[in-house]
This record gives sequence, structure tokens and C-alpha cells, in this order.
Amino acid sequence: MSGDGSVAVWCVHRARHGEATAEVHCNYWRVAGDADFKGKNGRVRDFLELGVWLSEPTQVAKVNIFLPFSLLLTAIEDCAPYFARVEIAQGIFNEPLTCNSRRGPQCVELIKEGTPFCRVHIFMTNNGALDERQLAVSENSGGTLLTITRQAIDEVCTNLAAGSPVYFRLRIYIESKEPFVRTITPRDRLFQSGFDEVEYVDLRLNEARTLPNRVENLMLADAADRPPVTLTRVAFLTAVPVLADVTLSSRLLHKSRLLEHNFWNDYVPSGIPDGMMVYHWREIDPAGIKDFSAFVKMQTRRTGRQILKNYLIIAFAFGVLGNLTASAIEPSLTSALSFLASLFGK
Repeated sequence: MSGDGSVAVWCVHRARHGEATAEVHCNYWRVAGDADFKGKNGRVRDFLELGVWLSEPTQVAKVNIFLPFSLLLTAIEDCAPYFARVEIAQGIFNEPLTCNSRRGPQCVELIKEGTPFCRVHIFMTNNGALDERQLAVSENSGGTLLTITRQAIDEVCTNLAAGSPVYFRLRIYIESKEPFVRTITPRDRLFQSGFDEVEYVDLRLNEARTLPNRVENLMLADAADRPPVTLTRVAFLTAVPVLADVTLSSRLLHKSRLLEHNFWNDYVPSGIPDGMMVYHWREIDPAGIKDFSAFVKMQTRRTGRQILKNYLIIAFAFGVLGNLTASAIEPSLTSALSFLASLFGK
């Protein structure tokens, strides 16, 4: 998803099965892009959400997700409990839905016009983290491999209506060095009361040339004795502050809208800034999508109290320095002028 490498998502069929299909939904929330936003609870952090939609889920043995950066267990959150709010479920799927929470197994049933739409799995937890029996996490090639296990898939498929799909959605908080957004600021920004900052997001999914060899070999090994699960749809959505203008996109924009603040503000522990814009790109191919990439360039006008304060401090320092320099050279300059006047006066 950045110049550092590609995100990979692949699903593995169970033995003697080969008809399942999958969709991948990738959302990047640029919450920290608003420098003036302080948040209501916890730290303000960007986060990535990955959703995997499975048709014929009983045919799927596991779902693998590779992220090209190291990850702490505490940085992973299950988004499924949020789907119990009908506004959230409808906002994510853009469908008229109703929601029913159930236990044994824990999940959220989404209903559309009286018929099952999909079942969203709620992962078990253990000591505040997602249970490794349902979500295995391991280091791989300098990145992190997440595996939604067969136990999780079996659990969500318990008493599942025939033909009903299932959905998993994980949130990954960006804790350290920004792995997804690159920022370019003008070198003379300290000498301006406001400046234009350029940011870009580079999404790469399953791009072989930027995947580590070990990860690519894992994908090939999983497909060696059974057909891979066909990826039929990839959706990429980014939410950015309204002041950020999308100036370039490598793909045709599907749609954009202003994010509703009233209920989305509760979707994130820190809340979200007022005025977030959502941009949505997608690719659909029933025959199968091998890889997906999208490059998005944004330009943001940066200004505010701190920037203005820094500018005034530097301007004041230059003014003081100028006065001191003038005071230091004034006697010498006066003497030189007097000498020239006396010289030419003769």
C-alpha cells in the first residue's frame, strides 16, 4: 500500500471445494490529517480497515492478510460490534438494512427487505486482544501475517442459512511511522504564515513485484493442491479532512460524499474531525481480480495558530537580528561615509 510493499489478501479453499468467491474492502481513515483535531478519547491515530466478504463460506478453510509493516496485537480491533448499529451497517454497505445481534456464536445478522444479507463475525477475545485461535498473528518478512482461522469460519457458519455470505472486518491502528501516507512539505514553510502540503496514498493489493518472496511462496503453496478463492471485487475508500483536495487519482473515482458526523463520530474511540470527505474507488470482475492498485494525491492548505505563531517568532527573530546587525555596522558605515565625504570634499 505504500512504496514499502503491497498488502496481500488471499483465501484458501477447503479440500475438494473450489466454488467460493471473495470481496476485499479496504478503508483508510486519515483522522490525524487534521492537525487541529484533538479527539475526545484516546490518541488521534490514522487507521486501516480491511473487510473480507465470503460467498459460500463453508468452502473456505482460512483467510490470510499480509501487512507490510510490524504490528502490535493491541493495534488490532474487531469492527463487528459496531455493525449492531443500523446506521453504521447501512453506511458501510450502502444498503437499507436491519441488524440483529445474536449469541452462540456471537455475530451480527444483517437483514435486507426481510431476507438475510450477510452475517458479520464477532471475534472472541482473550485478555483484551483478539483470540489467536480465531485470528493468528505472526511476523513474516518484516511485516505481519494475520490469519482468520478455520475455527472462526466454522463458528460464523453455525446454522447459517444456505446461500448466505459472511463478513469479517478488522481495524488496524497506525501506531508508529506512517506506512501508508507520504507527506511532502515545502522547505520554506517556516517562513510562511500558511503553505500547501502534498500527501499521497499508494494502495497496492496482491501486487507480486512488491510482495516479499516468502509471502508470494505462501500464496502459491496454498493454491498448489486446490483452486484459489476467486477475488471478484475490490473496493478502496479513503476518508480525509474536507480541506484536503484530491488533485490526482490513477483510477476513475466511483463516488464521493461528505461524511455524516453525527453517528460516525462514535465509530472511532477518538471521534473524527468535523467535515470529513469520503472518496471511493472500486474494481469488479466476476472472472477474478489478480491485483489492484490506486494512487491518490491530495493537497492541503496548512494554517492555524501554531503555524502563525512559528512564523511570527521567526519574523521577530529576523527583525531583531537585522536591528542588531544594523547597530553593529552603523559606526563603521558612518566612519566610511565621513571619510568618503572628506575625500571627495577636497
